[in-house]
Amino acid sequence: MTGIQRVHRRLAFVMAVTVGMIAAAAVPASAITGGETLTAGQYSFTAQLRTTGTDRGCTAVLVHPQAVLTDAACVAGADGVVSAGAPKLPTTITVGRADLTATTTGFVTQAARIIPHPTRPLALVELAARTSIAPVTVSRTAPVAGERLVLAGYGRTADQWVPDVLKSGAATVGAVAAGTVTTTGGVGVCKGDAGGPVLRQGTSTVELVGLHHASNQAGCLAEAATGTPEATGTRVDDLYTWVNGNVPSLGSTFEAGDHQPHYRNSTGAGLGGGHGGVANVTGITTTAAVPELFLGTDSRSHSGTQMLLYSGKDTSTTSSYAFLRAFTYGNVMLRAGSVLSYWVYPQSKANSFDLAEGDNSMCVAMDLIFTDGSTLRDSGLTDQDGHGIHPANQCGTMTLDTWNEVRVEVGGRFAGKVLRTVMVGYQQAANTGGFRGFIDDYKITDVVATDKFSTGLGTGETQPTWTNTLAGGVSPRGGAANIGGVASTVTVPELFVGTDHLGTGAGNILLYSGKDNSATSSYAYLKSFGLAQTFGGPTTKLHYRVYPQSKTNSYNLADGNNSKCVAIDLIFHDRTTDTLSNLRSSTAPASNGKRPHPAEQCTALTLDKWNDVTVDLGSLANGKEIVEIDFGYDQPANTGGYRGFVDDIRISF
Repeated sequence: MTGIQRVHRRLAFVMAVTVGMIAAAAVPASAITGGETLTAGQYSFTAQLRTTGTDRGCTAVLVHPQAVLTDAACVAGADGVVSAGAPKLPTTITVGRADLTATTTGFVTQAARIIPHPTRPLALVELAARTSIAPVTVSRTAPVAGERLVLAGYGRTADQWVPDVLKSGAATVGAVAAGTVTTTGGVGVCKGDAGGPVLRQGTSTVELVGLHHASNQAGCLAEAATGTPEATGTRVDDLYTWVNGNVPSLGSTFEAGDHQPHYRNSTGAGLGGGHGGVANVTGITTTAAVPELFLGTDSRSHSGTQMLLYSGKDTSTTSSYAFLRAFTYGNVMLRAGSVLSYWVYPQSKANSFDLAEGDNSMCVAMDLIFTDGSTLRDSGLTDQDGHGIHPANQCGTMTLDTWNEVRVEVGGRFAGKVLRTVMVGYQQAANTGGFRGFIDDYKITDVVATDKFSTGLGTGETQPTWTNTLAGGVSPRGGAANIGGVASTVTVPELFVGTDHLGTGAGNILLYSGKDNSATSSYAYLKSFGLAQTFGGPTTKLHYRVYPQSKTNSYNLADGNNSKCVAIDLIFHDRTTDTLSNLRSSTAPASNGKRPHPAEQCTALTLDKWNDVTVDLGSLANGKEIVEIDFGYDQPANTGGYRGFVDDIRISF
């Protein structure tokens, strides 16, 4: 690392600007000139960014388990434009590898989404997968002139084009301006260092102050500049709110295509673990028998046209409450920076068809229930105005008939805890009568979401709930017709955990087999995994691998292409309407271009190899509970045996 060459890049979010990019001129470079070589574990939040099809090499900084910050020019398209959304060029990010040749260490993934800053030459890059490497803390304290800061990067050095190691060293802050910090002396910054960290090193803490953006290139190999190294970084200490608001988050605007509620008018009664329940609250009218929380449409929506509508009738002046479920998760963990925010519109009597009384509609709040039984309402936390976040403490704190924002910093209390349920609660002791209103634009920033379901069938991993068990005969489950055992010693179609006896390296697998006895209609759907409280969202995907065997590779048991006519099937439960549906009957496209129905896969899979299949569940599963994973064979044309393996089943967030 030694200097940053200024190059011109057109940024999509502003007019054409000059961007100082420290990218390698030929091969992606890596290191700070004059600095020391770091070893494994030192500044492991530093990442290297490589773009396929270009000579671009940059540095980046992990600020969330699934996001890095880097210089905007590092993620520009071939035309130099930095655009929000999927990266224009395939981009590989390596985190936690001080020596890039040590391929057994660190974490490697792809860039999934680019979020450019609207006014500064930097971008947040969402990763395709999350890492367990600890991110750096984004500072909230501005640098000052004379302060010593640490610079790190994978850029060119004074004597190496491609050092392939992470280097760091100190420099002195020469000037601080709006959006920039200039360092002088000490180490220099070179091509390949763009997007690397400018750090404040404390006795036991490290904070990110800025990102490398431009330099005079003094001390860099093959550069003419001499004299004292000088570099300009893009400040991030005043961008904490922007970073926190754009790292992976949870929430919904409730519009079509966004996360849809999992329930309709569903109380927490009987669930225990802090779910609240209902006492002395009924339906708001004679036609509404229960307190309500459901997806509604109204022109008064805070954004768009859809939001949550809540209502009920308080029947006691001493103890009245109703807590209703909106979402169930179980795979979302909060972090120290997590902030809950939402908008609430409490209705007055005049604005609610004369249903709401007094200020009752204000006595509401969103509640978070965690897997350890702790709750937001009993945490003692307050909103941005200092009001307790318990529903009873929100009484009288809002304005009727308008949208009120509520924001709570929840990370300090609940960091590391796993969110189970998001609820909306009403509670107050004093008054009786109706309450009614809307909730919209709910969000929890800075969260880590794991897969909804994942198994490789190995020791310690989730094992099937059923073995060789037909998936009913009642729709939407598939049942079976004209299928027997694949051999005389096997009387039924099979689906069980076995060992990869073909030596493909899979270890434990699900082995499927059967024998098709009809050339007109033959199918067999077998149950594998039973799931609980696993709900789909707009980005949910099904991933699995399947290995259909040929006749010669299956002890002569499989015939023709029969083994390819298979697919995983999912059973969905829409709790808002109490209806069931399946995956196989949908038009959701699989990654091989065919529908996910087993009969459609007959021409899509390849025998005697592992086939990766991904199905975008998207709108099909959004808001629905995935209650069962089945596996089916289905084809009308041929007869004979079929056999193969299934492995690495995953339902992503």
